[in-house]
Amino acid sequence: MVANVVERSRQPEGRTGKPARAFYSDQHMTAESTGLVAVNVTIRDIVDIDGVQELDKAGGRGKAVTKATRIALAQAAERLFKRAFALEIDHLVGAYRVILRESLVRSDDPAIQSALNRARLQERILSSTSMIDQTEACELLGLSKSNPSATMRRKEERGEVLRFSIEGRAAYPFFQFDVESRRTYPVISRLIEMKPESWSDFRLLYWLTRPHVDFEGAPEAMLGSDPDGVVAAFEREIEPAVHG
Repeated sequence: MVANVVERSRQPEGRTGKPARAFYSDQHMTAESTGLVAVNVTIRDIVDIDGVQELDKAGGRGKAVTKATRIALAQAAERLFKRAFALEIDHLVGAYRVILRESLVRSDDPAIQSALNRARLQERILSSTSMIDQTEACELLGLSKSNPSATMRRKEERGEVLRFSIEGRAAYPFFQFDVESRRTYPVISRLIEMKPESWSDFRLLYWLTRPHVDFEGAPEAMLGSDPDGVVAAFEREIEPAVHG
């Protein structure tokens, strides 16, 4: 793995044809394992000191920008760059973690490779599904938010809701909530009950969120309008597993 962050200054031309002060950074991230993954980011915040001075003179004031003003403007530009760069890094951290998990771990053991492939698929499924946390789930359901963990745990134990864990925190697919009625769609309980032992919650989530031939889109969009159709489609999906 190679991660390089380079911060430097250069001298582009200002309005007067003289060099203007600029601060920028080129960020290059590379992950090497089964392939090469690189992320390049350039942030530029340029303060054209000589241009400011020229505009000042052209405005009829005739006062040149002092050395102290130049230094102050340069320092302000540098602070602006550092804030922008820090924000950009925050945005990249999540994506870079996924790159590391997917690209840096490899094994020749088929069992390990199969497990890694499942983990990567689960990562993609979760990242592509809108999720809410325990407090938000309680709010949508009209339940007390004083102890959302215990409240949602009871619903999980009764098989009323699909629950996943993202970075150690409970997460619930938003599509299973009937917002207008402040409940989870009743068909979710039926699907969880019907789910064969060989089916994980991830597999059910995958089935619910992928386009289905019976519907114009994914079954998740039909939980409220056609629950019986969703159940019938799921029955056909699991029939080989149920009857051998």
